[in-house]
Amino acid sequence: MEIGQLVVACDLGSTTFRVLVTSVQPEGLRILGAGTADAAGFRDGDFIDLSSGSRALQRAVEMAESQADVDITGFYYSVAGSHLHSFWARSQLQLGAERRALTEADVEMVMGRAHSISIPFDHAILVANPVGFTVDGIGGIIDPVGRLGSHLEVEAHLITGSGTVQQNLEEAFGRIKLEPAGWCVDILAAASVLLSDQEKEQGAVLVDMGGAATQWVLFRNGEIAGFGLVPLGGKHLTDDLSHGLKVPVPDAEAIKRSRGVVLRSLVEAVDPEVLFTEEQPTESPGLIATILEPRLEEIFAMVKKDIGSGLKTGELRTGIILTGGGIRCEGTDELAEEVFQLPVETRLFPSGVRGADRLSDGQWATALGLAAWASADALPTYRREAPDSTSRRLPGILRRLWGRK
Repeated sequence: MEIGQLVVACDLGSTTFRVLVTSVQPEGLRILGAGTADAAGFRDGDFIDLSSGSRALQRAVEMAESQADVDITGFYYSVAGSHLHSFWARSQLQLGAERRALTEADVEMVMGRAHSISIPFDHAILVANPVGFTVDGIGGIIDPVGRLGSHLEVEAHLITGSGTVQQNLEEAFGRIKLEPAGWCVDILAAASVLLSDQEKEQGAVLVDMGGAATQWVLFRNGEIAGFGLVPLGGKHLTDDLSHGLKVPVPDAEAIKRSRGVVLRSLVEAVDPEVLFTEEQPTESPGLIATILEPRLEEIFAMVKKDIGSGLKTGELRTGIILTGGGIRCEGTDELAEEVFQLPVETRLFPSGVRGADRLSDGQWATALGLAAWASADALPTYRREAPDSTSRRLPGILRRLWGRK
């Protein structure tokens, strides 16, 4: 097999580190190997214990090296956590007394002014997306280049992040002699392989339920139009199940994964009083649903509230796309539809990716999206039409971060 240029991606998840080794080939990415480790010393997107965290990361890297038969010296990594903030910014640019054709330089200048808004201390703007332009009072313009006008305005959505967190991440990498080649906000990486350009154009919300938190990103007219996080995730479902059934957390996690149900209407009803009156409640689908439904409904309701006015039915024709390890229980889509009042679909990994059989069970979309961003390679997605080889590709710069054993 021809190896080609390799790209290594590391998803720093809230409960699991995932390292993915991919080969960039003309027909797309091929997965060569992967490694995982529990996210020790890691919380809310940051290393709270650099020693244990870097050792855990090294275990995931070594597993990926063994499976792919490469030496990894660096990778592209994901950025997440409550330190990420979402902002709206407006700026304007007076072009002169007479109308003229707008240029890309004009767009860059007005976007540069949007960067000048006040942001939290120690933060930097990580992502800046123009959501819409206004030229001479006419709004709703997607691309103003070439249009005649004398006054240009932009409404932009920005995501900022903590510089201290970024430095801590790279300090952990340095302790195990790994080079950070680049980074991407994790849910944006996942969106790059789970949503098509057409779906983003039609309006969609990707909801990613991780272990400790649930993130969301809103797309409208093909651009990011909202981003947020709520501090509840799949771990809270597991903890509730452990407490309700009075079983250890690992047993509760196994029950949730293998026979979790989150909608009581799908199973035989159970009197919830047994949770308080029985010393060891008898596990049943009805009891599992009785425990899990309120928590998952709460999480979805919090996401809905966080999205707020952006959740306009007419502007979200694609609807809600669910992903992440916390959304695998039976009835999740139906419960989400009840809460959001929009079409809901679950997507865990794009089809047609070669070498996907090498992956262990888990959420690998973020790592694959990182590899796609880094390689600027066209990947199979959920498009129904055949991929267009001339379509605009994601930005990225490849570095040689590996050595063949």
